[in-house]
Amino acid sequence: MKKMPYEIKEAIRRYAKVQIKAATMYEQIQAMIEAYNVPIDNLIACGSEYLDAPPQTEGLAFINNCECDDIEGTIAEIEDVFLWFVNNQD
Repeated sequence: MKKMPYEIKEAIRRYAKVQIKAATMYEQIQAMIEAYNVPIDNLIACGSEYLDAPPQTEGLAFINNCECDDIEGTIAEIEDVFLWFVNNQD
């Protein structure tokens, strides 16, 4: 075989278009969330074990990495963290 099959190349092109669209949508979502002074890091990672630390979820990262089985449950987790920040701003 001297060349990769055309069908594979076309599938890669379609996949690239979807990835670009997803990245653009993620940037839009991030901007919307940060407009409310909610740190995006608290929606994509869990790392603090301190009792007085602000809430965190990996929900947005799960969606971004296609690891989300329960979209409504994940949105609820994101909403809980989002609302905590919005309602606890000084």
